Amino acid sequence: MKRLIIFDILRGILLLMMIVDHSPSQLRVFTDQPMGFFTTAEGFVFVSAFLAGMLFRRRTDESGFVEARSATICRAWRIYRAHLLTVSFAFVIGSFFLGQFPGVGNLLDQYLKNPAAALVGSAVLLFRPPLMDILPMYIWFSFLTPLAFLAAQRWGWKAVIYTSLAVWLISQTRVRDLLVTGCRGIPCVELGPFDILAWQLLWISGLFLGQRFQGGVAVIHIPSSLQRVLLALVIGFLGWRWGSIYLGVDLSNEMWLLDKWHLGPLRLINFFAVVCLISKLRKMVECGEAWLRPLSLIGQHMLPIFCSQICLSILLIGIVEPLTDREPIASLLVICQLLSACLLGWLFEWISRRKNSTALRPRTFATRREILPAEG
Repeated sequence: MKRLIIFDILRGILLLMMIVDHSPSQLRVFTDQPMGFFTTAEGFVFVSAFLAGMLFRRRTDESGFVEARSATICRAWRIYRAHLLTVSFAFVIGSFFLGQFPGVGNLLDQYLKNPAAALVGSAVLLFRPPLMDILPMYIWFSFLTPLAFLAAQRWGWKAVIYTSLAVWLISQTRVRDLLVTGCRGIPCVELGPFDILAWQLLWISGLFLGQRFQGGVAVIHIPSSLQRVLLALVIGFLGWRWGSIYLGVDLSNEMWLLDKWHLGPLRLINFFAVVCLISKLRKMVECGEAWLRPLSLIGQHMLPIFCSQICLSILLIGIVEPLTDREPIASLLVICQLLSACLLGWLFEWISRRKNSTALRPRTFATRREILPAEG
C-alpha cells in the first residue's frame, strides 16, 4: 500500500501545535483551538484511528482477521513501552531533580505523595499525570480496534456506529465523573481528564472512515449544497472562537455543549465540519509534498518523536513556570523545541534507512554468490 503522505503531514502539523499547546508560552494563543472549538488531541485521535482502520482492513483482506489482530496488539505493546519510558523519565526528573525543576512539582504532585503507588498505577494504565494521559487512551483504543471490526463483521458497521453513539450519549450524563470521584483518594489512580466513553466516538468514526477508504469507497460524499452549509459552520465557529479569545472568555469551560473532555455536541459538529472541508484539500497538499518534507518526516516517526517532545515539555515547564517574567524566554525555548522535532524527524529517518540498507546487504551478497557459479 502506497504511503499517504498527507496523513504524515497532518500528524506533523498536529505534533508541532501540541508542543506549543503544552508550553507556558504566549504562542499558545495561535495554536490552542485555532480553527474553532477543538484541539490537536481530537485531530490526533481521529487521524490515528483513520490509519488504524485502513491498516486493519488491508491486513484482514491480505492475511485474515487473526493476523490483523496480532499486528494491532503488537502496536499496542509498542505504545505501552513508549508510555512506560515517558512516565519513567518524568518520575526520575520528579524524584532526583525537583530542586532544579520546581515547576515539575505541579505536574507530578500525586506521584510525589506516593511514588510506589504511582509506579504501579502507571504500569496498569490507571495513573495518568498531565501531558502523559493520551498514550494510555491510545492503548485502550488499540484493543478496541479488533473488537470493532469483529462486531462489524457480525452485525455491520451501522450497528457499531450506533452503539458508539449511544455510549457517547451516556457519557454526556457525566457518568465518568462519578467514577473519578469514587476513586479520589486512591493513590495509584489518577485517570486524567479525558472521558474515554466520549472519545471512543472519534476513534470508531475514524476506524469506519479509514476502512471505507481502504476499500475504495468514497469516504465522505458531500453534495455541493451541503458544502456551503459546512463552510458557513466553519466560518461561524472560527469567528466565535477568535471572538471569545479577544474577549478573554474560554467558552469550552463555560458550556457543556463545547466541553473538551466529554466531547460536547457542538465541539463534534465543529470538528467534523472542518474535517470535511480539509478532505477537499488533499490534492493541494500532495502537490507541495517536497516543501512539506520536514512535517512528513515527523509524521512518519510519530511515536518516538511524540514521547521525546513530552519529555522536553516537562523540562520546559519545570524551568519556565517558576519564573516571574516568562516571556520571551518561554517562546524562545518553544521555538527551539519545534526545531528539535524537525531534527529528530531527520535523525529517525536516517536510522530507519540505515537499518533497511543493512538488512538488505546479506541478502544481496547471498544472491550474488548464487549467481556467480551459474555465470561461470
